[in-house]
Amino acid sequence: MYPSGRWDGFWVQDHIGRRAMTPFYLHFASGQVTGEGKDVIGLFTFSGTFDETTGHIRLMKQYIGKHQVLYVGQPDGEGSIAGKWSIGEFHTGPFLLRPALAKPAGNEPIAEIE
Repeated sequence: MYPSGRWDGFWVQDHIGRRAMTPFYLHFASGQVTGEGKDVIGLFTFSGTFDETTGHIRLMKQYIGKHQVLYVGQPDGEGSIAGKWSIGEFHTGPFLLRPALAKPAGNEPIAEIE
């Protein structure tokens, strides 16, 4: 359902705003998800589950030497995962995770197909 490999995305928190996650890695297999990456808070790992039929996902983001953040989401219909993150019951906000697009090999112009 979801591609393993490089992903990017962001999370939003009141009074802080939108914070990007630099490209990070997720691996999907047999309903399990693992991954690792970095954002403004620091290095982190992901572990969790996803439903291979519905695409619903539940991830625990563990900042190395710091706190955990729960991510619960579902497919947004465009290949991304949208949902809500939470730390306990009082700290929460939206997030979006999406497969990272491959960058072109060079500076070739886009050719029109006739």
